[in-house]
Amino acid sequence: MAGDPPPSPGAEAGSGLAGSGLVGVLGHAQAQTAVVRALGRGQLHHALVLVGPRGVGKATFARGLGCALLCPQRPGLGCGACPTCQRVLAGNHPNVDWLVPDSKAGLISVDAARACHVRQTHAPYEGRAYLVVVDPADALGEAAGNALLKTIEEPRPGVHFALLTTNLQGVLPTILSRSLPVRLGRLDDDIVRSIVDARVADAPRERHDMAVLLAEGSAGVALELASDPSLARSLELVKQAITAVRAGPPAIFGGDTHPLWQAWAVATAPSEAVPEDSPAEAEPEAPGAKKKKRPRRRPRPATTATSPPARRTPPRCSGPRCAAWSSCGSSTSASSCAAAPACPACRRRRTSPPAPWSPPSPPCSASAPASSAWATSA
Repeated sequence: MAGDPPPSPGAEAGSGLAGSGLVGVLGHAQAQTAVVRALGRGQLHHALVLVGPRGVGKATFARGLGCALLCPQRPGLGCGACPTCQRVLAGNHPNVDWLVPDSKAGLISVDAARACHVRQTHAPYEGRAYLVVVDPADALGEAAGNALLKTIEEPRPGVHFALLTTNLQGVLPTILSRSLPVRLGRLDDDIVRSIVDARVADAPRERHDMAVLLAEGSAGVALELASDPSLARSLELVKQAITAVRAGPPAIFGGDTHPLWQAWAVATAPSEAVPEDSPAEAEPEAPGAKKKKRPRRRPRPATTATSPPARRTPPRCSGPRCAAWSSCGSSTSASSCAAAPACPACRRRRTSPPAPWSPPSPPCSASAPASSAWATSA
């Protein structure tokens, strides 16, 4: 069965309205006229690439094309009211197959492409046509594209393809060479405003106007902005900036207590962080799924205030020290005293890097070899 189609802006705004164009499609008069004429002559290309900016209604255009292909009441246009059109618009008609990404990487898997190839070999199931919608077409990798290449190159009678994309350069050249591009431009502001008013009726009027202004002809972007509560804070910041510019430098450089900078602080304040184990963000567990085992953490040794952790001490001389060095009151170190014992700790002291030069200290009077060496050197 086909995958669930993604939501499309304007599907509810124009669905069910039978006119001279496709069902549910607002704007794009040139593209609608070309497709309707081709359907009327029975010469519609089997693979159409619907290319246009994000949110201009490419998925809605594909739904309207499905209604035009399958509607028994108004073939070639669609009525939008019969059960067939209602099922196509709801996305649960067996003759409209939506091929969408099913992986975290945002790509269409090879298995999904092969399953689509198997389904279309037995199509159509109901009616006279079968439509495969690939959304987006640039999510087809090389392997998945090769799985559909033979189908697109030599389709069965009545099988059509609609590939949606925002960039023709992202579509595989082997598929693009076998398809017909249909360009969908940006919508007029009046059309975008009518879609926003129908979908987000509870939002303030100022937010609607700002969303339409910032969307630049994209109904999808306008719906996202109109539903975003942070747009009101940005709108307040713009108002304060305009007021400050009209008032002059004292209003612009008035400090943190000025309304302009207060609006700036509110607009740029970070949103509240949601805890990781919040029930709103937790993923629902599938029924019968096994819980993942978390790795156990090793318990840390308990420390108390009365028993501080032991500190490492440098190694000390474990051998018998000579009486001469232990009783010597001079500043002679173990590395320069000839009577020092040859234990491992003392050897490390002997092999340590030499200290900076200093005047020689008086000889150790308790050691005969050291005194004789001093006398000979003197």
